[in-house]
Amino acid sequence: MTPSALLSFCVSLPPFQFIEDEIMTIEPLTDTASSTSATDKPRYYVTTAIDYPNGAPHIGHALEKVAADIVARYHRLRGHDTFFSMGIDENSLHVLQTARAHNVEPHAWINALDEQFRHAWSKLDLSYDYWMRTTEPQHIRASQEMFQRALAKGDIYRATYSGWYCPNCNTFYNTEDLIGGRCPSHPSLSPEWLDEENYFFALSKYSDQLLAHIESHPDFIVPASRRAEVISFIHQGLRDFSVSRQVRAGIENWGIPVPGDPQHVIYVWFDALTNYLTAVGFLSDEQQFQHYWPADAHVIGKDITRFHCLYWPAMLLSVDLPLPKQIAVHGFLALESHRISKTLGNVIDPVTLVDKVGVDAVRYYLARQLSFASDGDFSRTGLLRFYNDELGNDLGNLLNRVVSMLNRYRQGNVPLAGPAGALELELQGMAKSIRRRAEQSIERWEIGQALSTIWTFVKRVNQYIEQNAPWQLAKNPAEEQHLDTVLASAAEATRILAILLAPYLPTSASRIMEQLGLPPIEAGAWDEQSAWGSVPLTRIAGGTLLFPRIDPAIAATL
Repeated sequence: MTPSALLSFCVSLPPFQFIEDEIMTIEPLTDTASSTSATDKPRYYVTTAIDYPNGAPHIGHALEKVAADIVARYHRLRGHDTFFSMGIDENSLHVLQTARAHNVEPHAWINALDEQFRHAWSKLDLSYDYWMRTTEPQHIRASQEMFQRALAKGDIYRATYSGWYCPNCNTFYNTEDLIGGRCPSHPSLSPEWLDEENYFFALSKYSDQLLAHIESHPDFIVPASRRAEVISFIHQGLRDFSVSRQVRAGIENWGIPVPGDPQHVIYVWFDALTNYLTAVGFLSDEQQFQHYWPADAHVIGKDITRFHCLYWPAMLLSVDLPLPKQIAVHGFLALESHRISKTLGNVIDPVTLVDKVGVDAVRYYLARQLSFASDGDFSRTGLLRFYNDELGNDLGNLLNRVVSMLNRYRQGNVPLAGPAGALELELQGMAKSIRRRAEQSIERWEIGQALSTIWTFVKRVNQYIEQNAPWQLAKNPAEEQHLDTVLASAAEATRILAILLAPYLPTSASRIMEQLGLPPIEAGAWDEQSAWGSVPLTRIAGGTLLFPRIDPAIAATL
């Protein structure tokens, strides 16, 4: 891509914006959910890994980002003071190499990719509060300060490194680590042999402290399989790792200079991991930093577990900063059962998906398939099947039925319910139980399980309507009060579903509330407005179908 073509591409980008069948046991209807006062409102800080801008974002990136966004939105709905950071990692050598391979000036390349990433995340309705770029002056200061503190502690020293280096994952490997002479994380790449003097961080010094922390904090690394993997790394023996690279001809200005030694730049992982401090004001806003640090959760992929679960905690121990409370490690997302890789060119564009099937359809499918305990698979036909069968037939049809029946039988007014019968009591008890179970699953990072749990309520409300057959009740004047109860109960259950689904389907949740004649969902609604009868329903507004059916033949065009 020539510089002029790149400029044309950037100009053409649209502007981005920051966005904010089981029967349940009947439970007592008393609901003790209440809001927390502003003075003691819990705070929650969640991060995702920052991505290399060496290619456009793909659906594999989107999985992690949507998962973190769901959790951030959930905590805002709980009324928590939530901060969510994302960004890009610019200081990697292979970003520079990729730009030059495309014959584009490196800074212009990164600026263009920065636009692409932020445009993709705005299309996916990600509600992050801070966008990190590792070339920001405050991040350069933060990285150099971390380096100097660790150096003063005696944890950074100079030594000669000899071994294999993969620029795509910025990782050094021994010969026995390679698979057929290739990088274990990038099978199409052969690492380069390096033999140079670098600065090293004394990771091995912290083996016992790391092991003690992990064993005494069982939720520090989730799921449990990843925790066991990290403990195994420690038992195998930790090696000190390089935290600098020598300046080479042609890359003199690429990376953050080592303080006091302009012949070295800070190795990308030592710099990149520090972004979690920079995002909440380390060195630039002490009040904000003290408020939000330590992070409540880092959300990462399984390929960077070692860096986040060993390197990063050791760095924080070295500089006497608190460790994050949790590191949530997700598996990879395959595409039609094949590994997704920018290097291999096996990618799918999330922007294209959103343009063709809508943002909430993509978010729903990613979340529905998501399990942190295993890898997932993205299928175009699967996406459309879930769209038509669950979003269209289950949720969209439910809202359409409720709105249509209220218009037909009560001229758009929501009637007062009569005395609750057994089916109504069951529905009300299930609403409360579903909310509690969804909370428990989300807080355990069982995001897909939480969505499945909520979806049992979607199906149950549809079943409730079928059981009561309002179209039959409307024919009998003696069933007027019964009809009022059914219509009011179905509308109320749909309202509660909008709140429970808001972390997953923010746009659709807002449209449900609008069609029910209610204001948008606000922070705190999960606790304050999800109890049965907590918000009065008076008159609906109606609207268009949430999820118009899509011809399955469109799968071939995604």
